[in-house]
Amino acid sequence: MASGESVPSHTSRGEAAPTTTRPGVIMGYHAASTLAGQHMVDNLKALEATNPALGRHVVEHGFGGMSSGASGSLREWALSTVSILTAMGDCTDQVQIYTEAALKHGATEEEILATINHASQFAGVPRAVNTQRRIHGLLQAARQFKPPQERIISLGDHETLVREYGGEMQGTPIVLIHALSLDGRMFRDVAPRLASQARVITYDLRGHGHARGAPLTKSLGHLAEDLKLLLDVLSIEKADVYGASYGGAVAQYFTLAHADRTRSLCAMATAAQGHPLLASRATRAEEGHMEELLIEALIRWFLPENIALNKWYVRYARSAVELVRVEEWAAAWRAMAALNCLSRIPEIDVPILVLAGTQDQSALPEYMIPIHEAAKRSMYVELNPGTHMMVMEQPEGVATALLNFRQQVDNGQL
Repeated sequence: MASGESVPSHTSRGEAAPTTTRPGVIMGYHAASTLAGQHMVDNLKALEATNPALGRHVVEHGFGGMSSGASGSLREWALSTVSILTAMGDCTDQVQIYTEAALKHGATEEEILATINHASQFAGVPRAVNTQRRIHGLLQAARQFKPPQERIISLGDHETLVREYGGEMQGTPIVLIHALSLDGRMFRDVAPRLASQARVITYDLRGHGHARGAPLTKSLGHLAEDLKLLLDVLSIEKADVYGASYGGAVAQYFTLAHADRTRSLCAMATAAQGHPLLASRATRAEEGHMEELLIEALIRWFLPENIALNKWYVRYARSAVELVRVEEWAAAWRAMAALNCLSRIPEIDVPILVLAGTQDQSALPEYMIPIHEAAKRSMYVELNPGTHMMVMEQPEGVATALLNFRQQVDNGQL
């Protein structure tokens, strides 16, 4: 070790602080501590003790150089390193350290698994399997909820991915229907909360998620018939049908067409009447304006501070829209623009929860109150805070409202 470069000690903040004044070393240990905490620092100290030249190089030029010229986030740094280590076949504690770092900086389990899956395409399945085995316990310990059971099922002319939570629960199942351009993953923080009291099922609508590439959506009624087939395949006679945004429109059409298969209905962040503006989003996409539409969507959907923080659901929504096929986006928006069931709401003779959000910039409360007023048996709840993507931004409030509604339905109070 060079003169003046002693093994680092700890500051009051718990960060490794070398006594040297060399900027690269100072920044290297700062970056290592910030990225991955004390475990990484201890590994670097041990490396310096056994191979001083290599240790200095890694600290000063690896971590120090990377931190001074980094353009990505710490989460991205950690995830890219997990991918590299997977490709190298590294099964030491390094892949675990960087997985911990990814979790520390906001990566979801889904993002970590997607990183490993991507690496497998270039490095081979055996190396990806080794990484999965190495980090499985870590991911399991970090989970807030038990993951769903997944299966792919056929719905006539296409396949969809079904995620099931609380499969052991008895009683009427809950089916959750997602928003336009997203998929069943949007309920990742709501579905497990509901699964404490019910079997919960999410699926990907035609033209979304796993069901991308299916024959194009013709109408909301078309999607309602897909849902009926889903219930048939899953041997579900009757369900509590809860939909958000686009999914809320599908839920209304399904209930009107198949009242005998619906015990209760929840319309979240949606409307019962379309608008020409919705069809214009189809036309603009076809004219090549998807980037503008993405920006507008994120602003409508999420709180500004969460967009700035690039929370998991903002990343997820951005990726989903970026990967959309224009023809599927256009078909979905034209179906939504043709929404026209407000005059038929009085025909619905099952309990309805109308769940609105005070800060929703898409389905404003004034668009949703008419559903409540037209319904025979309705309950209106407005979450504050409550945004258009409240199932991701305010999952606790959404789950509480849904469980309270379900309890009232169970007790015959609606």
